Amino acid sequence: MVDRIEQLITTLEQEINDGYNTILDENFMESGTYINSAQCTLNELQKQITELKQGLEQGKNFSLLGENV
Repeated sequence: MVDRIEQLITTLEQEINDGYNTILDENFMESGTYINSAQCTLNELQKQITELKQGLEQGKNFSLLGENV
């Protein structure tokens, strides 16, 4: 699960940078797409963190190092 969260953080960072860079280029339609993608990634990241917190609180037995461990 930590691997997935790290991937989402990296993706979110890239999407925000892409959106910011295209705003500077005055390509507003493309910027909106990148920003919407970043919002979706942020929502998924929030979901994953909530799931992780709930699992830890409930004492779930899952690997924090990734799904393949």
